[in-house]
Amino acid sequence: MVTLRDAGPESGAKARTLGRLLAAGFRVPDGVVVPRAGDAGWPRHLPGHLRALGGDTFAVRSSAAVEDAPGSSYAGQFRTLLHVRAADVVAAVREVAAATAAAATYATALGAPTGGGVAVLVQPMLVPAVAGVAFTRHPVTGARATVVEAVPGLADRLASGDADPERWHVDPGRSVHVERGHGVLDPGRVRAVADVAERVEGLLGGGQDVEWAVDADGAVWTLQARPITAWTAAVPGPRPGTGGSGVAGAALAVGTPSAPGAARGRVRVLRGLDDLPRFRPGEVLVCRATSPAWTPALARAAAVVTEVGGLLSHAAIVARELGVPAVTGVRGARDLPEGAPVVVDGTAGTVRLAAS
Repeated sequence: MVTLRDAGPESGAKARTLGRLLAAGFRVPDGVVVPRAGDAGWPRHLPGHLRALGGDTFAVRSSAAVEDAPGSSYAGQFRTLLHVRAADVVAAVREVAAATAAAATYATALGAPTGGGVAVLVQPMLVPAVAGVAFTRHPVTGARATVVEAVPGLADRLASGDADPERWHVDPGRSVHVERGHGVLDPGRVRAVADVAERVEGLLGGGQDVEWAVDADGAVWTLQARPITAWTAAVPGPRPGTGGSGVAGAALAVGTPSAPGAARGRVRVLRGLDDLPRFRPGEVLVCRATSPAWTPALARAAAVVTEVGGLLSHAAIVARELGVPAVTGVRGARDLPEGAPVVVDGTAGTVRLAAS
């Protein structure tokens, strides 16, 4: 076991990066890393580390060897457990270390690296007033701007795509404007979050995907930082789905452009995971929200359309990495006509009937 400040290569990229940020003076919850949960001895030493960290409950998070790489984020593919009581942390560490099935599916779909094991990071729970994700480049266009998405409380619903977040943009001249507002942040707080994300980029280099949280006193904490992936996933014009191309008629639906490019396919509305066997390669996956369990379908989809979720959710990140056009936050998406041929434009954020 090692402290977060001492995290090295055996601790995985997530813990190693957070340790580097902590040492550089960023607000990062301190922690301890179990590099190999299969090794003997660490359960005896962990309670002492937890007492030293303080706090009533803990976040138990994966820090896999393959996670947070420049070409493959593995966003949402490993396990995180929140609000874990001290007495349950040992079991939680074992659970997180063993939860690799979704990551294996992702690796197969993307041709990403595998192996190296799953280190586990344990930190005291932070209870934020507001939290979210900031990208120091626009994830669809690559434009030089910081995009901030936020929700009240913890950011887990934002990351999972199960919430419609507030969204702000901060341009290089420090002008701030809101794209979708719910009263979660104000311009001053948005600038503070963007400043932290841009300082992270200054230290680590390259565009950064930063998970952040603001506590009750207004302090901005950094919970994760990794390279932004898949800026160049855009495919000009409709790509093959179930055959054919072209667009006719007005848009059937409009949402947030979340993964660039356009693709044609027939609508397949999935109400839940039990519907996955009905999904066929080249169809347009339409659902309320996605989770790691949807990765096998997402990898075979012509495009994906969700009713909720934001630009910076795990599903949007994975869609961009797979080169699958995506439109998120489409109200009434599951009312799209089943089997209808459509063109999904993930750059414009539209779903249109396709020409026959």
